[in-house]
Amino acid sequence: MIKTDNIIHALTREGSLIFAGNLEFATELEKKIPNLESQEQDGSTLLFENGSASIANTRIIVTPTGHIVFYNEEGRRFLCTDPEGSPLHEALWTQDDKTEAPQLALARMQLDNRQWVGIKPRAKTFSTQVDISTHDGWEKMSLDNLREKAAEAWRVPFSEVKYFYDDEHMVHQGDGKYNIQLTKDGLYALHEGTFDKSLFISFMFQVNWARLDLIPVVELFQSTLPGTGGAVFEFIWGIYNDQSREEQLPPLKYRGLPTYPSKEAFNIFSAFFEPQGPEGKDIKKIFMDPMTSHEITWTPQKHAPTRYFSDSQKVVITAQDGFLYKVTVYDDPTSFPFTNCGGVKKPPIEREVRVGTQSFTLLEGERGREIAFEPKWNLRPQTYSTKSPAKYPFTWKWFFNGEPPVVDPVKVQYTVPFYPEGAADIEESALQPMVLDQIFYYMEMAPAMPHRLEKINKVLIHTFDTVLAGCIDCTKEREYTVLFSDPEFAQKNAQLLWNYAASRDQLDNLEKVSFLPEAEHIAHAYSTQYGLIFKWIPFMYHPDRAACENMLKALKGALLPGGFLYLVGPRPLGGLFEHYGLDTLYNDPVHNMPFFRQHLKMCPENQVHPDLCVFLLEKKVPEEKKEIQPASDQATSDFDGTMPQMRGFRRDN
Repeated sequence: MIKTDNIIHALTREGSLIFAGNLEFATELEKKIPNLESQEQDGSTLLFENGSASIANTRIIVTPTGHIVFYNEEGRRFLCTDPEGSPLHEALWTQDDKTEAPQLALARMQLDNRQWVGIKPRAKTFSTQVDISTHDGWEKMSLDNLREKAAEAWRVPFSEVKYFYDDEHMVHQGDGKYNIQLTKDGLYALHEGTFDKSLFISFMFQVNWARLDLIPVVELFQSTLPGTGGAVFEFIWGIYNDQSREEQLPPLKYRGLPTYPSKEAFNIFSAFFEPQGPEGKDIKKIFMDPMTSHEITWTPQKHAPTRYFSDSQKVVITAQDGFLYKVTVYDDPTSFPFTNCGGVKKPPIEREVRVGTQSFTLLEGERGREIAFEPKWNLRPQTYSTKSPAKYPFTWKWFFNGEPPVVDPVKVQYTVPFYPEGAADIEESALQPMVLDQIFYYMEMAPAMPHRLEKINKVLIHTFDTVLAGCIDCTKEREYTVLFSDPEFAQKNAQLLWNYAASRDQLDNLEKVSFLPEAEHIAHAYSTQYGLIFKWIPFMYHPDRAACENMLKALKGALLPGGFLYLVGPRPLGGLFEHYGLDTLYNDPVHNMPFFRQHLKMCPENQVHPDLCVFLLEKKVPEEKKEIQPASDQATSDFDGTMPQMRGFRRDN
């Protein structure tokens, strides 16, 4: 028997609804709930008005898992909650001004960490002017001819170009000139749960949310808050099933120009949708090729992952068909959840959930917290192999001498690169991953660099807070002094570094890595010398020539003769290098870097200051002529033991 009090609580719970149209409809629906008729169907309970259940008059569905979905007068879901009434997502539906067809106006999803993300359909339209009048025979060129040339230039299938650039998006303006338009949806972080205080995360290719036609590409995966992928797919899975009640929808495809396939993308897609491909072919291999990703079709899993918020236990669990996958603790200063590795794989930073017969235990190293099953979770008991858990020489806290900094649990969730939505300068924290890619390029291209890096024993990393872990090589024991100013980024990087090294049994090489607060340790750090220094000069100092020169002088003093300095700063600083005994091996403005040019394919209006440069410098050896050795036969540098999360920061999902 469905308790209407629980349903009313879920509908009226503070913060569940924020859109004015939904709030108004919910006020009327609340009055009707006690009088709604009910019907059992495929394990769900349908609550409806006016006779028999239909798409239009069904107002509420309570699913077999106890989750509650509320529908408006057009049969579109506008709210979904867990059995306790905690909101999972809210959607605002309107009508197209011209066609009066239903369309999604806004949607938002609550994450496990109780932050929110949102989708804004049709967030931005990009226009490009194309003139083909300079090509021979342009008068006879068709739109398909243009698409073929675009597919060749972009290295994407012709079918995908035609899918996104139909005739309406290619407007002929006469004399061989075309206005090419492409509209994209936007993904946002919603501070305090509303679009009033939103942070742009990424663009996505436009989706027909009223009749789902594709799995959208999130173009900057590394910019998403923890848990965003699962929450968005929970919404997609739900509305696909809703729309399938009206008519059988064709399977979805993963489409984009290009797609960004990855192991992580395949895993999360597969959790909610079942992949199908050409018979006899390796489905995952086809998916991982951007030229063939769209050939895989996706149909909904019968049992998708479900989330339960427990206010009494202060946890959020994710389960699928009775199997517990992960647990997130409310207000946790660590952004990694406790994951169920089945006693086989190594859990991230030793955070594991182990499931018993009537309870599960949250383990972090040797410490544990037991939580009893709640009936509505419908969890299955689980047994594990007798294999002993892995033993590590130290935890991630070792990098902070056992005392990590105090962090803000909310700010920890936002330790990702955020880029401007339009024509604005990219902030320092978001630029650093791109610049680090350029630094790795230098490491691989500089003559004899692998051999010379092998001899370096002491490294200083200063003001590279976003990518600290990416500057550290796990393959060789070295002494690293890491000066940080942002405790949240420092903690995240320490955890990423520990994870990466532990997965490769390389933790023993990191015993001499020290993360130190900049303000307290800068003087002591610069009183010794290093064979390699990473230094980012903060933007605020760029107009101050004296401050920049003082930093350069301190860096020169802290660098051993023959040592290398990766310096990011203003171009005019290059005029002082000779005076301070520094040879310039490479010098590139950031706006010319291939990694920045690649980023512009996704956010074409983003900007960087033209004077911002990346330098690779070498301190001169007194009275000795430096010999440049021929390039090593080794294909990649010794620093290729660094973290792929930083090198391929757009490729993870």
